[in-house]
Amino acid sequence: MTGKFYATHAALIGIILAISGFITWSAVDARASLDNLVVVAPVASVIALLAVILVAVTLLKPAPTPAEGEAGEAQAKDPGIWGDMLMLAGFGVFCYALTKVGFDLATFLFVWAGVVMSGGKGWWQPPLYAAIFTAALVYGFGSLFPYPMLTLVL
Repeated sequence: MTGKFYATHAALIGIILAISGFITWSAVDARASLDNLVVVAPVASVIALLAVILVAVTLLKPAPTPAEGEAGEAQAKDPGIWGDMLMLAGFGVFCYALTKVGFDLATFLFVWAGVVMSGGKGWWQPPLYAAIFTAALVYGFGSLFPYPMLTLVL
């Protein structure tokens, strides 16, 4: 990753933090009870922790600069802002698909696409990881929510 992409990544992390902060504040303002915060508070905490870790790693160990001959090759491999935008668009499709095809199928497809976009190779590893992650998420959230989730398969 080259230095010119740090600003876009910092902006994306800032947007994610701002949205999760607003959602957490709104949930606490509505009613600060365990059943209202059972998902919001842990997710906001994990997002904040990940943001702190990303910032600390970036500040403590900056990305190495590519050599003169490798500069063009390194820029070609780094998706930069377009990879971020594609992932955000995919997340928008995921959110829409939650109510149309179900939580399980939407999560499976989104995680599979995310793994492939992140460099996952092979024909069986990305869908296997997506299936395991989806099953854990559906059963985990299913045990937290007092109402049934729309699912297609699980």
